[in-house]
Amino acid sequence: MSESPAYLTEFRPRFRPPSAADLCTPVPCMTAGQTNEEVMEVFGRHRDLVALPVVEGARPIGLINRNIFLSQMSKQFRMELYGRKSCIAFMDKEPLIVDAAMDIDTLTVRTVESGEKALSDGFIITRDGAFAGVGNGLQLMRVVADMQASRHRQIMHSIEYASVIQQSTLRASRDTLARACAQADLVWEPRDVVGGDFYQFSLSHGGWFGAVADCTGHGVPGAFMTLIASTSLGKAIERHGPQDPAGLLGSVNRSIKQVLGQVDGEDDTPGSDDGMDAGFFWVEPAANRLVFAGARLSLYVLRPGADAVEVTEGQRKGVGYVDSEPDYAWQNHALELPAGSLVFITTDGLTDQVGGPRAIALGKRRLRELLLQYRDAPPDALNRAVLECLRQWQGEHGRRDDVTFLAFRT
Repeated sequence: MSESPAYLTEFRPRFRPPSAADLCTPVPCMTAGQTNEEVMEVFGRHRDLVALPVVEGARPIGLINRNIFLSQMSKQFRMELYGRKSCIAFMDKEPLIVDAAMDIDTLTVRTVESGEKALSDGFIITRDGAFAGVGNGLQLMRVVADMQASRHRQIMHSIEYASVIQQSTLRASRDTLARACAQADLVWEPRDVVGGDFYQFSLSHGGWFGAVADCTGHGVPGAFMTLIASTSLGKAIERHGPQDPAGLLGSVNRSIKQVLGQVDGEDDTPGSDDGMDAGFFWVEPAANRLVFAGARLSLYVLRPGADAVEVTEGQRKGVGYVDSEPDYAWQNHALELPAGSLVFITTDGLTDQVGGPRAIALGKRRLRELLLQYRDAPPDALNRAVLECLRQWQGEHGRRDDVTFLAFRT
């Protein structure tokens, strides 16, 4: 019986990804000239040996599974018939053989392709074609699990820091809202750690501007879209001023289409058909006037003494998408709002949330009823009630989307 070459443990540098070498365990090996009696002796000495490699010179040619071998040799007369014959009689002639340098991801794919045999029997590891040792499926699964856990931690750390950055970019707008309107409250709840909803507020002579928007996607893709959209909106306000919400929607539409290559009804960026739904508005407190333009988002208004919530629907055209024409014109809606009027705007993450006893969307009707119920409440109390309603309605259902809504009084 020949022994495997001495296996020198290599200290893996931190920058090198794990490979088959990290799973390599030195074990005894047989040659084709050795007998099944010798195999029996080796298995007897090494009780934890799952499989025994067979080599020809230094090159591996097969693998003898312990359980299969002992099962065959325990049958009547098998030892007499096969005991002194070559050990290749019960050898798997097509085991999985991999080089020590093979990375773990590739090794996992190869192992799965080889089927249960490679997971249960293990696999042979070579260096420059010469036998080095064996690896087993349990080791591989542990390494894969550790790698996945490490990758998950790295991704989550990155996303958590991205959340810090995203919230930092939104903080200035929250501060502006507080200065612009003393009776205002905003809720921003990403479905994941970062989100595709954003808001933007700016002060100008005679009034203030507000935007609530829902970009394509949520999580990291949605967060990228918020950077594109909010930057486009900021530049549009610098060029055109904040008094024309419809014109700003048009400007942002053209900018997103240009950035993403979504022009002339075509998409130069494979797989990209992205944009946003948004509600832009301009408030003139002294004139009790509000100008609203919506792209698939609506504005809810409850005037003092009114017995119903008035809904100003946004136009059914999103901003920036492939099918959004570059010259599409949104319309402004001018509303006269007496002092004390309640204004509410939300992304569809609120109204589209599935829940309740029949697992249906919360809907606009329930939202209007809630606004009527809390018509005299301060905006922050109203928003807390809306949030509680959302959570109760959602129940055990998963959150479908990011949620952002704004309430304020004129």
